[in-house]
Amino acid sequence: MKNQYVKIVCLILFVTTLTVSGKRSRTGFYRPKSFRSKPGSFSTTTSSSTNSSSTTMSSVKSTAGDSKAITELLNLRKKDPTSSIINDRLGWLYYLSGKYSRAEYYYKKSLKYNETNVEARLGLYFTSMAIKDYKKAESYCRQVIKIDKLNYYGNLYLVYAQMAQAKYKHAEMVCKKMLAVYPCDTTFMGLLKSNYTYQKKSKSAQKMQNYLDLLK
Repeated sequence: MKNQYVKIVCLILFVTTLTVSGKRSRTGFYRPKSFRSKPGSFSTTTSSSTNSSSTTMSSVKSTAGDSKAITELLNLRKKDPTSSIINDRLGWLYYLSGKYSRAEYYYKKSLKYNETNVEARLGLYFTSMAIKDYKKAESYCRQVIKIDKLNYYGNLYLVYAQMAQAKYKHAEMVCKKMLAVYPCDTTFMGLLKSNYTYQKKSKSAQKMQNYLDLLK
């Protein structure tokens, strides 16, 4: 048993090095950054104030390393099928490979054995967004928020799912809720600015832009 878990830990450390370029969040997921000019369209690029390069999730391809990691994880899963770590990681790697149904399968398996798993729900958000099922993506974010009301990524991704459906009023309320907790958070501030722009609230959008300029 001890050797089995040593192998799992070593493999997870190995897998974490098999990543594509771009900035990752605390959970290992890519943080969507902006919307394209057309209201309701969803852009999943990542960026950083210190790094101008960006990565589009739809362009991410499976690598030989990812395939090897998946094979190793599948072998480990035969011995430990209820592991959240193994199931979540398989879901993520299959997602990166563009195999969304397989990714969804393992994320749901993870939830079956761990009903409070937030990361699995965030993973299911990504698979839903990838196939443009924005309503389902929204529902997974709401599940996260039910578990943890102020979960940063649950609320952030909820805004993206809502804006992809042109639910601007709902998204506006979420942004304001989070800015009440994180007043200087430029991500929610930028989303609120975009939201106001889509609603043609030019004065409110400019106010948000002024705050963003202040925080540069």
